[in-house]
Amino acid sequence: MDKLKKKVASPGEFLSTEEEFIPGKNTFEENGEIFSSNTGLIVEDLKSKEISVKSSSEPVKIKSGSVVFGRVDVVKDSSVLIEMQNIYGADKKVFTSSFAVLPVRNVSRDYVERLRDFFKIGDLVKAKVAKILPGNNIDLETSSSPDFGVVKAFCSRCRKPLHLFGSTLKCTSCGNTEGRKISNDYLLK
Repeated sequence: MDKLKKKVASPGEFLSTEEEFIPGKNTFEENGEIFSSNTGLIVEDLKSKEISVKSSSEPVKIKSGSVVFGRVDVVKDSSVLIEMQNIYGADKKVFTSSFAVLPVRNVSRDYVERLRDFFKIGDLVKAKVAKILPGNNIDLETSSSPDFGVVKAFCSRCRKPLHLFGSTLKCTSCGNTEGRKISNDYLLK
């Protein structure tokens, strides 16, 4: 394989279009665009016209202060359950604990009335490990930096990706607008 790029991709990051490459390992296709499903090194195979993301399968130990990527699994009144997928900057999978909790108190420095206004099921989130509790339970936080929050959101009506216009998320397919706890690293601007 020819490695043209020595760039690390994050989950949900745009890699290419289907006109240029076919999706390979650790990628997914959506509306003719190819995105990374893991953190890892972008690999372009020019012979087969395939783009993939190379990541290690060795587990990484999560510690307080680690930055993680995950997908929102459940949104409750008091917390958000996030399925962790990768640690930022590591090309290794997270196996030590697959789920973490983002308590309402750790979402924002401002008052949060309804968590459903900040996160929806399926959103991709970048967060920091606030603390590791007994039993390997993990608390996350998104309040310490504007880089933490939703990095990719999907329309609650048609499930298409939401694009960021100023500070508003809008579906270019159905016109729906929604709010989230948006990260400065939001992918679709």
